[in-house]
Amino acid sequence: MKRLEELKNDLSLLNSVDWNINPAVAVGRHLEWGAGWYCDEQRGRGSEDESTYFAINTWGEYPVIILVHRKGFDMEELATFRMPAKLEKAFMASINNHRGIYELDPNIKSWLKGQLNVH
Repeated sequence: MKRLEELKNDLSLLNSVDWNINPAVAVGRHLEWGAGWYCDEQRGRGSEDESTYFAINTWGEYPVIILVHRKGFDMEELATFRMPAKLEKAFMASINNHRGIYELDPNIKSWLKGQLNVH
């Protein structure tokens, strides 16, 4: 699993990141294949569709940013790392310290793009 410093140097992986997808959209795309509410141009077409995106995992002792790759029903965490304490505290307060998998909020996304030199 990659750390933030390693991820900065993996341009191929960074270029595959979809900054507009979130965990809920990914589940709709890959696990439901567009059934029901998820019927637009991004819906999954089959088990060969792939997505790479960032999310926040708050199930552990502290929240971490994860880089997720999904293909069909398979999911792999490619990278995991912490965010600065100030962002971590503000994010946890915004979700009332609930546990789960969340999309990046605008402040965290901006910080992360700056760290990765992505514009």
